[in-house]
Amino acid sequence: MVGGLKIVTIAPRPIAACVALLLMTSCGSSSLPANASASSSPASSPIPIPTLSKTFTSPMMGYSLKFPADWMVIPATAIWKPGTSDYWNDPELDKLNGKSIEFRGTSQPLAPGQTAAAWMNAYLASSDPCGSQEQVSIGGQTGMLDANGCPGAKPFGGLLYDVAVVAGGRGYDFAAEGNVDHAIFLALLATVVFSPKSATP
Repeated sequence: MVGGLKIVTIAPRPIAACVALLLMTSCGSSSLPANASASSSPASSPIPIPTLSKTFTSPMMGYSLKFPADWMVIPATAIWKPGTSDYWNDPELDKLNGKSIEFRGTSQPLAPGQTAAAWMNAYLASSDPCGSQEQVSIGGQTGMLDANGCPGAKPFGGLLYDVAVVAGGRGYDFAAEGNVDHAIFLALLATVVFSPKSATP
């Protein structure tokens, strides 16, 4: 999954298959691919970056972030358990919806004895990447964009961005789809604050 360009049709996909994989195999100890590019701040955007004036604190997933005041918030209603599959339309996701964009966030505890590097490697091995993988800074941690400007799916269309990161013994996944670009996604990620101790076990 590392390197190269692979365009795929986006559909709901498992984002926790990595944990099941870890129950059967061992993963490498490296954290992030050495050839991935790095980014830490939003670049200029042809789509105006909205004012991020409100704060959403996830009731279950152990993070908060800022978002536009006119977006609708749909908190997750179920936990994302290690060893289970999670789909982008499942109740394990917090959803923040604008008129033509959706931001999604979720997290799960690392399996007993699992390292951050092993979780990340397994997550990346289970994903459907497109675009260039890219290291990004999220809440003081280094995450990896594994979907970097993919074609979005209905009902939002547009583009899709997805990032995985580990913080405080939890693996996190954030995605945005629709009328979004790289700069807007990074602007949202720049406001993320992790609070893993507040997450539902």
